[in-house]
Amino acid sequence: MFIFLKRYVSQFDTYIYHRCRIEIIADKLFNPFNFNSNQEIKNQIPINNYDTEGTNTFYKILGASLLVCMNNQKSTKFPKSINLIKHTTSSFENQLETRLCDTQYLASKDLLSSRLLKRKHYNYGAYLAALTSLPILSNSAQNKDILSSMIAKTSAISSIKILDNIHDKLVDKKDAVKSQRKHLKAFTNDNYYIENNLNFIAKAENSCMNMARWTFESVKKGLNDDSESLRIYRKDFADYIEGQIRSMDEKSNRTRNLPTIQEYIKKVNEKSVGKIWVDIDFCFLEKALGQLDKNNLQNILLIREAADYFFKGCNLYDDIADLEEDLNLGIYNSVPLLALDRGKINHSDLNIGKTKLMEMLKRKGSIDEALQLADLIFLKGFEPLNKAKELNDVADIDALIFGAKILRMFAIRKWAFHQPSLDTMFKTALSLGSLRLYHIPDKIAAYSIYS
Repeated sequence: MFIFLKRYVSQFDTYIYHRCRIEIIADKLFNPFNFNSNQEIKNQIPINNYDTEGTNTFYKILGASLLVCMNNQKSTKFPKSINLIKHTTSSFENQLETRLCDTQYLASKDLLSSRLLKRKHYNYGAYLAALTSLPILSNSAQNKDILSSMIAKTSAISSIKILDNIHDKLVDKKDAVKSQRKHLKAFTNDNYYIENNLNFIAKAENSCMNMARWTFESVKKGLNDDSESLRIYRKDFADYIEGQIRSMDEKSNRTRNLPTIQEYIKKVNEKSVGKIWVDIDFCFLEKALGQLDKNNLQNILLIREAADYFFKGCNLYDDIADLEEDLNLGIYNSVPLLALDRGKINHSDLNIGKTKLMEMLKRKGSIDEALQLADLIFLKGFEPLNKAKELNDVADIDALIFGAKILRMFAIRKWAFHQPSLDTMFKTALSLGSLRLYHIPDKIAAYSIYS
């Protein structure tokens, strides 16, 4: 284990310290994590105690380090990737300031101060957008089109995060389902009417819907309704919204309504954004190519399948990181559901108190098994990528593979920080290692058929 860790630490040290000073990477080049790089926006968006949440110096250095390591891939050369992320965040901030001014919207400063939107949402969105937009589009599209795709994805994830926070904090399930239906229309319909409603929740929701419109308008521009990529985009958004609605059933103390882990993997986990994340890139790819031939279509369908597995695995990593918080809210995510199915706990244990239940799940190895389940689903994404690589070179598959490894490290980081140990350090560093280093026992591998 120590040899493995030393190897990757050495790679980071050599590459970063001999290419450029780490202070330059963190503080000057990696400006997407400095949200106030645009002086005008700096003066307009208020600073509060939460501005550095998830964006401290450690994250700056880690994010820049990983992007420098991607320099070996032809589509993700450094500092091009850094500059595109920087322009994505500054452009999105400009949209926040200029396109939420009307009275029917909650202004950006109010979204931020109310914590419905956090700066890290669009910061992370821009960073993760680069991991797929650059590999998928660099061989065919101009930089301005890559940037447009990244901005569209950053708008989409910010809109999704705002609506999630509204639902978690402010509205009941009936209202949440209704707004999810509206969200689908905002993301996919040619025409959408923003309601003129002046209460706080309605204005926040209008801002969220408007951001969804930014995404759709950018994606749709230049595509006909018979576009294959647009058809896939609309279908996947419909599936995603249905997954979001199903996931609301988790947020209940009525344990008789709990899904099984099999149902959770197969249906509830459709709330993954993996497909729509790359669908946005595919729409820009079709615009760049003029049309998608048979081989290109097959290629993007394989990439789409891979992204779906990667992001679904990340949902389960999030479940592990959020376990304590979810239990406090009366939410039973995939960790206790897997423990129930594996016979580690029974339904009566769900009523013993959140602290005792958490201790029981740790003691019986349920968290380790949940991590193995997440790895099982995540690792399935590499097979379709390898098939896509054999098909043609429309996308930089090697960069997508390395980007997926960064995605796992990103997803697992929160759990690792909550449970610091040599074991969690190894499992985090494993993200950048060979796939042969993963071990999935047969008892967990049996769940593969449901994913």
